[in-house]
Amino acid sequence: MTNDEQEGVELTPGGLKKLGNLVNIKDEIIANAIRERGGGQAQVNQLRSDYQNLKVGELANLAAAGDTDAETAIKILKQARKKRDKYGNQ
Repeated sequence: MTNDEQEGVELTPGGLKKLGNLVNIKDEIIANAIRERGGGQAQVNQLRSDYQNLKVGELANLAAAGDTDAETAIKILKQARKKRDKYGNQ
């Protein structure tokens, strides 16, 4: 069973391509996923308000279908890097 065949959001081929190596978080709420990857509330606030509670996979599918706001949300997610201190702690 591959990642995209698991329970949860069913990714379109385009949605799968948009997420790339982030396919493992496709069922997380986008706002939570951004924070978990090290982004802050400022990044979450850049999302359209009605998109803040959608799942990552749903937004990836919308982005693949040409939704520019969803595309922006996926870009923000990808730019939210995990931050570590000099001791390797998150």
